[in-house]
Amino acid sequence: MEQRNRIFTPQRMKQLILATSCAMALAPLAANAQNSDPLARYQWHLHNTGQKVPADTLPVSGVDLNVDSAYKAGIHGKGVTIAIVDDGLQIKHPDLKANIATTVAGKNFADQSNDPTPSNLTNDSHGTMVAGIAGAVGNNNLGVRGVAPAATLKGFNPISRTAKGDQTLNIEYSWWDGNEVKDVDVFNNSFGSGPRNGSLPLSISENQISSYEKGMTSTRKGLGGIYVKSAGNSFNTAHDGTNDYCTKDTITRGNGCIPATRDTRNNFINTITIGAVRADGVRSSYSSTGSSLWVSAFGGEQGLENSYLPGYQKEYYDPGIVTTDPTDCLQGHNRDATVYNSMDGASSSIDKTCNYTARMNGTSAAAPMVSGVAALILETNPTLSYREVKYILATTADQTDKSHSSWVKNKAGRYYSNWYGFGVVDAAKAVEAADSFNTPLPALVDTGWKNTPKSVPIGNASGPAIISIDLSSAPSKIETVQIGFELSHQDTRRLQFVLISPSGTRSVVQPAYTAIGSGLTWFGTPDQVNFSKWDLIASNAFLDETGKGKWQLEVSDLGLGKGARSVGSLTSFKIRVLGH
Repeated sequence: MEQRNRIFTPQRMKQLILATSCAMALAPLAANAQNSDPLARYQWHLHNTGQKVPADTLPVSGVDLNVDSAYKAGIHGKGVTIAIVDDGLQIKHPDLKANIATTVAGKNFADQSNDPTPSNLTNDSHGTMVAGIAGAVGNNNLGVRGVAPAATLKGFNPISRTAKGDQTLNIEYSWWDGNEVKDVDVFNNSFGSGPRNGSLPLSISENQISSYEKGMTSTRKGLGGIYVKSAGNSFNTAHDGTNDYCTKDTITRGNGCIPATRDTRNNFINTITIGAVRADGVRSSYSSTGSSLWVSAFGGEQGLENSYLPGYQKEYYDPGIVTTDPTDCLQGHNRDATVYNSMDGASSSIDKTCNYTARMNGTSAAAPMVSGVAALILETNPTLSYREVKYILATTADQTDKSHSSWVKNKAGRYYSNWYGFGVVDAAKAVEAADSFNTPLPALVDTGWKNTPKSVPIGNASGPAIISIDLSSAPSKIETVQIGFELSHQDTRRLQFVLISPSGTRSVVQPAYTAIGSGLTWFGTPDQVNFSKWDLIASNAFLDETGKGKWQLEVSDLGLGKGARSVGSLTSFKIRVLGH
């Protein structure tokens, strides 16, 4: 990724001048805030000079979120509330408590209270780490700072080990149903598409999809909440707790074991699905890929140091993310007697409190960075709808790892990758775009679901199966596309599904040879070797193209020998195009 210039608009320059001449609740932060937030110097995702961090590999200078201009202009996320929808949130953490909502701190599904602090901070430490990335307090002479260091935080624990009730209903409560979410602007969801993460099934009705999207759109007084969602950490593994179903052919092809589209919630129009990159701007080793990705942020790697713990694979020694950890040395990442790097444990020369860790990683870490940037955007322009925030993030993202083969330039000139979405978020560019976003996007145009029952053989001598649908009434500019299909085939792992727009842009919506259809167990229910239908997959590759014309779903059997006969059929295809 190229080094970026730190820029801000004339409007923000005025704010900066005001900020330096008037008393403010939180003064503009210095470029790296080392004096006021002593561990911020290790937060390379905020300000990356190639500095030494608790890892063996140095980060690449300039590869960061580009937040400095926003901070200098007095933009810190003030007045914006972020919900940490996770396994809980330690609201008395010294580097978080000043930003916790004072009236109602959230919802605890274990004891039905409004204190989301986990009863066991050893098992449920994830949400506290996530919260620090999004909104740890800035300029308080403690530890770290969040991407939005003045945002308000709330905690919800639907994925806690101790949560009671139905997890799906608890997530819906945390997203739109609960009284505690009425004032929430940004919903951070650091749970992804792996087999143990509460994914919805391949089959979901159109009514269920509509229910979710209406609920999500109803928040923020009808502007729609900003729903940030981790893509998942299943590129290299498809593990159900006992077995790994990711086979050698998957690894060899580089398709990823479980695509991000596997988690139905990643495919809603309201969702901003986030991939993860390392400290050099290249996809993190674990980050799930797929056509539902929107943008990427920094997830890093394991953050190990060989002098403390030798013998692991190379990428484990690349930088992780520095953030808050549950307090004291018996909880969170610091509880382990093993020391992984120079920040671990009470004997650390960097931090003896054990209140912080340098080993956070995953798309779980990348998502709260985008949530923090969304808070900066909404402080800058609180009138933006969820569609406008998504559009700003996409159109201001930096194309990273440009030589990678996954990048496709669509006919509207937008670059998109199943590995990176539209690229890595750039806070300065996003805030500038929000500041000058004076003309709202036109009203949403939704074609509704259009389908064809036509049946086409897969893998015959004439080539791949193709089903077409003509849309004469569709958006002039696409925001996202959703599809579903049914089929009959003896080995669905061999099938590659490509969606082709009227402009000719090709998007791989389900690659061949993933773990989908391999017999993997999802919450006790095995995937069939022959999955017969998939009701919701999104593709974001067509942003700003026209939706009018012939859409095609192309299905190829990549395991079919030359001259072999058809072994199945694509029996139906449906599509929904949304845009303006």
